[in-house]
Amino acid sequence: MTPGLKVVINYKKHLENVIESILHKNGLSFLLVFSPSNIFYVTGSDAPSALVISQNGEVSALVTRLEYVRAVSEMRLGEAYAFTKQDEVSEYEKTIKGDLYEAIAQVVGSSEKIGIVGGSLELKDQLKGKLNRELADYTKEFYLLRRSKDDEEVRLMEQASRIAEQALRRAIDLIEPGVTESELAGEILRVIVSSGAEPSFPPIVAFGEHSAHPHAKPSLKKLMRGDLVKIDLGAKYQGYCSDMTRTFVYGDPSEKQKKIYRAVLRAQEASIDAVKEGAKAKDIHMIAYNVLKEEGLSAYFNHGLGHGVGIDIHEEPYLNSQSETELIVGDVVTIEPGVYLAGYGGVRIEDMLLVQRGTSRTLTFFTKDIAL
Repeated sequence: MTPGLKVVINYKKHLENVIESILHKNGLSFLLVFSPSNIFYVTGSDAPSALVISQNGEVSALVTRLEYVRAVSEMRLGEAYAFTKQDEVSEYEKTIKGDLYEAIAQVVGSSEKIGIVGGSLELKDQLKGKLNRELADYTKEFYLLRRSKDDEEVRLMEQASRIAEQALRRAIDLIEPGVTESELAGEILRVIVSSGAEPSFPPIVAFGEHSAHPHAKPSLKKLMRGDLVKIDLGAKYQGYCSDMTRTFVYGDPSEKQKKIYRAVLRAQEASIDAVKEGAKAKDIHMIAYNVLKEEGLSAYFNHGLGHGVGIDIHEEPYLNSQSETELIVGDVVTIEPGVYLAGYGGVRIEDMLLVQRGTSRTLTFFTKDIAL
């Protein structure tokens, strides 16, 4: 895929899935949708504060005046309304008088069966009081729809992966004794942004003993020969994220470094082989854990094996020892075992995979050689 290529997401299909699977199935008159990612999934914009979706497919996006113009520009379906208590507004604004809760009440009227997706407990309490009725929560059902990525969503995530891989290659080209973690992180950000994307999270660049911090923040620490170099990065392209981690050694790796690296790589390869439709997230995590246990390193694997990726960098499903989730076709998940030895260093290797029937497809392809 070439940089800048525009992929058209079928937001209408997303909306139809929401209406059929949630509103029609449960006999709802309206569904209230909160959180920027959920709103983006339906409309193509994260500017609105809330969506009100009716059973006949009408979408009312309620937006602050501050974000109104952006919402109108970005939204691929629905009608935007600025909610405001001000009397003086511009000629181009469609408005509803009142705060967000009052605006929602005006849109839904006296309808009884209303569902909600997302939103804090405080927000739900406020709505319950304003509407004077119970709101059934369908957040889990909505997230299940988001989990199954369609072809266009996958293409955007592949493009995000290619941009991140380009950024990692450019950062590696700058590696020399004395370069700092922050300098490499800065180059990663420069390449991602200049490619028409944004970082899906602040990049992690960690040298030597600093690499033992799973979520290390780049510092002015300088690179030395023999250091482990851990780089975790991702791009967000047209609203969809990528995520990848590679660990290298600058110079000749020691036997201890090679032992840890090989163990983590073997744990990743074994768990990748198990990723497919119907596989239990917990079982895939335990495959990696047991490989590291055989190597005497499981005590230093201190996080879940992976997570879903999509509009959010961390979303359902989560692959850990407590999860009861089964993978479905269209899930995009990370597989990222790690070993972290405080005061010495850490190794993590991470790839994104698309879950398919009977197998999976890798979406990240950067080399996994240990030596730079």
